[in-house]
Amino acid sequence: MAKKFSFKNILNRFKKIDIYNNGRLFAIAPLAILLIMIVCGLIYQFTYRGSFANIGVDFKGGTMLTVEFKGAENMNSGANYNKNIGIIEDALNAKGFKISVAQSSGDSAIIIKYVNVATVNGESIDYSVDQKVEEMNALNTEIISDIAARVKAEYGESVSANSTATVIGNSASLRLLRAALISIAVSLAIILIYIIIRFDFYSGLAAVIALTHDVVIMLALTNIFYIEISSTIVAAIITIVGYSINNTIVIFDKIRSNIKPYKTSGQRYDLGLIVNQSIFATMTRTLYTTLTTLITVVLIAALGVASIRNFALPITFGLIAGFYSSVFLTCPLWGGLKDLGAKLKVARTNKKFKNKGGTARLKTKKA
Repeated sequence: MAKKFSFKNILNRFKKIDIYNNGRLFAIAPLAILLIMIVCGLIYQFTYRGSFANIGVDFKGGTMLTVEFKGAENMNSGANYNKNIGIIEDALNAKGFKISVAQSSGDSAIIIKYVNVATVNGESIDYSVDQKVEEMNALNTEIISDIAARVKAEYGESVSANSTATVIGNSASLRLLRAALISIAVSLAIILIYIIIRFDFYSGLAAVIALTHDVVIMLALTNIFYIEISSTIVAAIITIVGYSINNTIVIFDKIRSNIKPYKTSGQRYDLGLIVNQSIFATMTRTLYTTLTTLITVVLIAALGVASIRNFALPITFGLIAGFYSSVFLTCPLWGGLKDLGAKLKVARTNKKFKNKGGTARLKTKKA
């Protein structure tokens, strides 16, 4: 008689996997994703995309153009929206610019972002440098006037387009990028200190490496799907760092509580067995918390506007990466670091004995 399909049966089969001693096998998946990202990036670079990654104007420098339509309703619905995007795109193309991001804002406004690099007669002109901000402002003024004229020609005198343009220069982009990197580095440093205090140095180091993995994989998947990398990615990274470390701490805490009776009684124990038991003991909690959050974020990505989608999709990738690293990577990495630390300690001790003329040699202790 066939066994009834249930989550419990799947989990029982899953518990037969030796996660602790197969960490190298589980590292193949992240490496494969990185390889796919590189291949996709090269394809994007040398084909129609023209860029390895979809870096937004927040980090690259560019213009944010807000076009608000007045005199008619439902200007952002159906055919009207597509027609309005076409009008704006034609005005930008006339000056050599291309739309990077287009999104609706309410019922009557459209927000456009584009890089301040124009292509005129096959020649590329970079207006993103601070010395050409005034020239870029003048071009934006001409674009705004052109959009207003095209809207009146399309809809008549009763409809008007009021536009505002904000230029983001290179220096502002660099300051934002620097602030983003500092905030992420500070977050990881604080987490490292906290884990070291609560557990040990190797736990902290393994946790930070795993969190770095989560961020890298999130960015890799974001690039594979060519999602815009803008200032929202910073919020997504910090969100994932805070979320993933919670799962890791729960597993580490379970390992510590399972090891404690053996240390108290002085009995020997199989570290790999205890780690596997601890991971599976917390699996239901880890899986359910990840799934419930994932469902919410996926719905936001599916139903939200472009700006929300650019935030929700990276978080979706980060949640999956965080679950994978917490369950399959962090503990094997922690064990490997502990073994490496023990071997280095033994090597240093043996070196001291040798320098003193001793003959005794120490061996690495096993749990």
